[in-house]
Amino acid sequence: MKKNTITGTIWQAAVALFLILPLVVTATYSFSERWITILPENLTLKFYQARLSDGRFWAGILRGMAAAAIPVIATNIIMLLALFAAIIYFPKTEKYLQVCCIIPTTINGIILATSILSSYAGTGTIFSNRIVMLMCAYCIFCLPLTYQGIRNSLYAVNTKMLLEAAAILGADEFYGFVRIIVPAILPGLVNTALINFAGLFGDFAIIKIIAASQFETVQTYLYKSRNTDTQSFSAGVVILLLITMIINIAVHRNAAGNVQRGKEENA
Repeated sequence: MKKNTITGTIWQAAVALFLILPLVVTATYSFSERWITILPENLTLKFYQARLSDGRFWAGILRGMAAAAIPVIATNIIMLLALFAAIIYFPKTEKYLQVCCIIPTTINGIILATSILSSYAGTGTIFSNRIVMLMCAYCIFCLPLTYQGIRNSLYAVNTKMLLEAAAILGADEFYGFVRIIVPAILPGLVNTALINFAGLFGDFAIIKIIAASQFETVQTYLYKSRNTDTQSFSAGVVILLLITMIINIAVHRNAAGNVQRGKEENA
């Protein structure tokens, strides 16, 4: 047993080193003016200063956040209303809703983006707009996780029972939904939204195919500048990784808070 534990620890350490080493090298290179020997030379912060003072870099970050936030909010609202109606009023339709929401998990993101672009580009409709196409593609991309997260939250709080209790106390269905159901499942909604936001914010393939020339996010901006100044490029990558890490930390802390609140309620 002890031998297996030691072997497992060594294997985990090797995998962790393999995954972390590229990030460490990138971060080290972003601080060095030259790195042509074993150790980097002339460590400096000027590449970070140049990147942080770059207006296009911050504009790309804001565009990326907007491109991730708008589809996440829209999908959460639509899916919450659809699932609420299916659970309360049309329970037989829930299985069909589930099938429709799970289908996107079988579609590769690049195939999805290429299909949308070839179907709607040049049609003269609102869907021919590249930004609209991007938002719709992102809505489809985050649909499965949104469905599962909201469904689990609605069943966890026993939506039907809460509405029946609210009706006994004299509250109508709209009041019960807005003031009772939504606050009860809000932690689950936030957690699902943050996970989807982190995934969409880090996307590069879909936006490059659909709208890279019209909607420049930080990923496409860094991709275009990768050959001009490699140290500044590395600094931008590190900053982007830190932002993504902050979002992921928020997700895990929110999930841990939900678990703790559940334990306290059960106790």
